[in-house]
Amino acid sequence: ALVIDPTLSGPLGLIAEKQLLKDHGVEKTYHLRGEPLDTDQRRIMYLVREKISNMKLIADHIRSHQQQRQKLEYFVCMVPRKTIVCERVLEEEGVYGEVQLGEFDLDFIPFEDDLISLEVQDGFRECTVEGDPSVLYYAARSLLRLEPLFGGRIPRIRGKGHDARTVAEILLRLQREEPPPPSPPVWGPAGDATAQDPEFEELVIIDREV
Repeated sequence: ALVIDPTLSGPLGLIAEKQLLKDHGVEKTYHLRGEPLDTDQRRIMYLVREKISNMKLIADHIRSHQQQRQKLEYFVCMVPRKTIVCERVLEEEGVYGEVQLGEFDLDFIPFEDDLISLEVQDGFRECTVEGDPSVLYYAARSLLRLEPLFGGRIPRIRGKGHDARTVAEILLRLQREEPPPPSPPVWGPAGDATAQDPEFEELVIIDREV
């Protein structure tokens, strides 16, 4: 069984339809809610954002199953990454030893041919109000992963605004730390292959507050 954070249903539906999930062994799908999870499946995977509230709901599910003497297997996959805070919550709730933990970075979600989004629901609030810049790293990392899809390194990167400049700086650092992505070959009429020129000429990052 797959239990999905309701805020991930939309983005996930764009890249994995129900039939695809069934083809990969997902028999039943549920939304994570504040009520007992009634299922006849023996293995349960939770795909959730790394929120304390989600960890507490998962713990409630596990305790409910334990009270019914159900022995189930649990795998918690956090989006976009697992955090020490969430692990600590599972420990405090007394269920840490019952779960296997993983993480899944959704990266950019395509909405149109020319529109993609990270779909980090609370990213702006976390960055500007709570002072957590994690979303800026996620943005830079996802931009880096776009490069091999478009022929190689982005040659020029500029940012307008404080957070935009931070993303640009992180992206430049990641570029220095990681080897350049291989360029897809372009095959000529004679069967000879040449490296594809990068499709990106310049990246301009604009801060939401500008």
